[in-house]
This record gives sequence, C-alpha cells and structure tokens, in this order.
Amino acid sequence: MNKRRLAVTWLLLTALLMTAPLASAETVIVRAGRLLDVEQGRYLENQAIRIENGRVAAIAPYAAGATGDARVIDWSAYTVLPGLIDLHTHLIGDISSAAVAAPLLNSGAQDVLLGVDHARATLAAGFTTVRDVGTYRAFTDVALRDAIQAGVVEGPRMFVAGAYITVSQGGGEVTGLAPDVVVPADMRRGVANSVDEVRQRVRELLAGGADFIKVIATGAVFTAGTTPSAPEYTEAELRAAVEEAANAGTFVVAHAHSAEGIKRAVRAGVRSVEHASYLDDEGIELMVRHGTWLVADIYNGDYTEEVGSRDGWSAEILRKNRETRPSAPA
Repeated sequence: MNKRRLAVTWLLLTALLMTAPLASAETVIVRAGRLLDVEQGRYLENQAIRIENGRVAAIAPYAAGATGDARVIDWSAYTVLPGLIDLHTHLIGDISSAAVAAPLLNSGAQDVLLGVDHARATLAAGFTTVRDVGTYRAFTDVALRDAIQAGVVEGPRMFVAGAYITVSQGGGEVTGLAPDVVVPADMRRGVANSVDEVRQRVRELLAGGADFIKVIATGAVFTAGTTPSAPEYTEAELRAAVEEAANAGTFVVAHAHSAEGIKRAVRAGVRSVEHASYLDDEGIELMVRHGTWLVADIYNGDYTEEVGSRDGWSAEILRKNRETRPSAPA
C-alpha cells in the first residue's frame, strides 16, 4: 500500500466520521481491506467497521450477507488506521516567522479563522484528536474548540490551554518590540511573577474554558531575548500551578528546554514535559520515578532549520534552534 493511497484513506475516514449530518442520518459499514489493530500490533484482513450515530460501534470480519440495511463503503483496496493523536500543536494564528511583531499583525478574529484552516488540514492529515498547547491571544483556542464541537467547522477534537502561563518578558510573551509598544491585554492574560499570581492566572484560564494548563518553565527558541537553557520559574511557582490545576481536576504541561527547568517541573508534578532539549540522566530518572511523560516535538527543530534558513529568520532563532535540536553537539 503506497503512502498516497494510505493518506487518502485517512482523509476519507476522518471526513466520514466528522461529517455529522451523514453519520447521524444512517448506519454505515466501511469495508477495509486491512485494518490496523493498535492494541494487538497487527493488521486484520477484510474487516467491517460499523459506524452508528457518528461513532464506531463495532469491528468484525466482513460478511456480505450480514450488513443488513447499512450502506457499505467499499475500501477493500485500502489500509485503514484509527485516527491519530498529536499532543503538541498550535492551531491558532499564523505559522512562525522571522518577524518578532508577527503576532500583533492579526486580530483575534483573524487568528481564529486561520485556526479553522489549520484544523481542517490537521483533520485531513488523519489526526482526529489534538492537544493544543498554547496561544498568545487568550481563549481563541477555546473558541475554535467549541466551534468544532458544535459542528460549525471541521476539525479534530481539541483539548486546549487557553493561554501560556509565563513570566514577564519570558518564553510565552511577545518580546523584542520597542519599549513604548503596548502588547494587548489578551496577549498577557497568563503573565505571572509569583506563587500567588500563578495561582490566580491558573484559576482565570480554567474559568475561561481551558482544559489544562501550559506553563513556560524555561526560555524559548522563538521568543527574542530568552534563553532556552535557563529556568524561568521556581519549583514553588510551578507547584502552585500544578496544585491549582489539580483542584479543578486537570493537569499542567511544561515547556522546558533546560536540564534544571525540566527537573523543577517534574518535581512540581507536571503531567508532561515538552521539548526537553537538555534532558540529562538525572532528569530521566526523575521523570521515570514521577511518571512524567516526554513530548519531544522533534520535527519542530527540523522545520525551523529548513524554513528559517530559507526565509532569513533571525540569527538568534536559528542559533537557539541548532543548540536545542537533538542532533546538536553536547
């Protein structure tokens, strides 16, 4: 089965499952030539996927006489996979660029509309669930998530962070601007510089509809003036975020490049560490002991190197990207 046909199968299956009027109007059986059983790690031949009310109701060997009144879609020439899950996405707004002021060039409405396009492309690529880990404009991701859930636009099931929890001029801020440029308030909803402020921001984001909390524990590659290898939050501040999220029955994920920032986040109790560029043996041991997940987001570095070099991104971004890529020299 070549990659093009497999990709087409992802597109057709996700479109079928996410088109509510079609799925709810009738029972559909998809005849799959091969079906990937992810639990057993094997392919099943000639399977019938029964879809009722927009959900997969049963999977069994296909038998022509056992379909009843269901409409049969014949994909016997294809391999069918379950919907994929991406744990590190940013669907809202434009893609990254060399301009530090780029986040200020769109309105919130424009950012959400770009997110609609990105959500549709993500679904077409076979991803039916994503964890969207932060946006500059607070709650624009909540709006996109809700529109998808309501069937207003097509996209994957989204779990969103609402905004970044970050220190002033830290990895989750829009930085590098002239001193007299005022950044809009909705781009600073998650700024917190003490334990008490962290608790307050977490409560506000969750009250605004966030599913979980994203903290920026270290500097970032794309944020001018910040250092990925340097921590930006204390362990106590990170723990405050974890405690407040837990009070609401949810969790915290941490953007963390530096070895020390990773360890602080793990000891504080975050659910996952994103990037972990400078993860060392002690950090690995801590993550295993605490049951912390690693979301490496490796492709981001390759993309930044390719596109950033081609399009003339700033020397600072390209340098930091090369230093934090997995292939970077020790």
